[in-house]
Amino acid sequence: MNTDLAKNHGEPNPDPYKIPLATAQEWVRNWVNFDLSQPQIQPSEMKAFAITKDNLAALSAMAPEANWIRFYIGLEVTEDGVYRPHLISVNAIGPEDVDAKTRLDIKDMIDYGPDKNGLYFVNDFSRVCPPFCDTTSALNVK
Repeated sequence: MNTDLAKNHGEPNPDPYKIPLATAQEWVRNWVNFDLSQPQIQPSEMKAFAITKDNLAALSAMAPEANWIRFYIGLEVTEDGVYRPHLISVNAIGPEDVDAKTRLDIKDMIDYGPDKNGLYFVNDFSRVCPPFCDTTSALNVK
């Protein structure tokens, strides 16, 4: 989670689970354009993400008209060059029955809160596994 003011483009977060849209875009761009030939991050460093039910309920409550939640994968590059995975979440709205014609009609609701000095924020409730893993889970494979 990004609470550092410099990384938040000089603006404090309205809450610790929000990241500025520009930061989220950077992290998603890092994931989408990741050079697989570079050994900077291994799949074992991003097995799963844990999110509390309360956080999901709070996200849903931010936009009661939303009928979807969309998750984006992002990679934060820390000052020491380490990649830190994130699961960025936004409410979305669109048709319930998705088919080839309507699949693009599910729209992200990034501007669902009151204006915050022209900045838009998205959500980063996730905790990556490792280290937030269930070591006894049948899905925690090596």
